[in-house]
Amino acid sequence: MSRAAHDTAKQLSEYETYLRTEELLNLQKHPEQMSHHDELQFQVVHQTFELWWKETAHELGAVRRLLQSGDYLEAARLLRRAAQIERLLLHVLAMLETMTPWDFLTIRSGLGHGSGMDSPGFRALLRLSPPLWGAFTQALERAGVSLADLYIQRARHAGLFAVAEGLLDYDEYFQLFRVQHYRLVERTIGPGAVGTGGTPMDVLARTLKDRFYPELWEVRDTLLQRASDR
Repeated sequence: MSRAAHDTAKQLSEYETYLRTEELLNLQKHPEQMSHHDELQFQVVHQTFELWWKETAHELGAVRRLLQSGDYLEAARLLRRAAQIERLLLHVLAMLETMTPWDFLTIRSGLGHGSGMDSPGFRALLRLSPPLWGAFTQALERAGVSLADLYIQRARHAGLFAVAEGLLDYDEYFQLFRVQHYRLVERTIGPGAVGTGGTPMDVLARTLKDRFYPELWEVRDTLLQRASDR
C-alpha cells in the first residue's frame, strides 16, 4: 500500500471501513460523466435492486437447506424476509416514476442494448426460486400430508403451514414487482415500444402470468370445492 493510500485508510472510520463506503459511493458516474441529472437516480435504483436480490438469493439458498433438514419455522422466517425485500423493492421501483419519459430517453441512449433481463440478481432468483418447491413437497411427503390437508389441518403441521404461506407471500410480491415494472415501462416508453434488450412489450406482458408455485394458488380452488361438498 502506498503512503497516500495508507494515509487515506487511516482517515476512514470503522463504519466506513466495514461497509466499504468509499468504494460503494464511487460505483456511480461522476457528475461530469452523466448524460442527464436523473442518471444518478437511475443507477442508484438499479444498483439497489442488485444488492437486495443478492441478499434474497442468500436467503433462498438457506431456505432450501432448512427445508431439507426439517427446520421449518426458521425456513418460514427467512421466507418472510425474502418477501419483505420484494415488498421494499416495489417502493424503490416507484422512484423511477419521478422521471419524465423524455428524460429517460436521454439516459436510455447510453444504455445501448443493456436490459433489465440481463440483471444477474434477477436471473439468480429465476434460477433459485423454483427448486424450493421440490424441497417443500419432499417435506410434505416426509410428514405424510397433502397440500390441501396441510391447510385444513394447519395446527398439526404449523411449521410446514408457515412455509407454505411464506412461499405464497414471496411468489405474490415477485409477481407484483413484475406487474409494477411492466406498468413503469409502459408509462415511460409506451405500450407499443421495444425494450433496450429487444423485448417487445407484448412479450414482457406474457411474463405477468408466470408463477413460481402455481400449486399454492390452485389449492385454494381445491379447498373451496371441499368446503362446498360438506
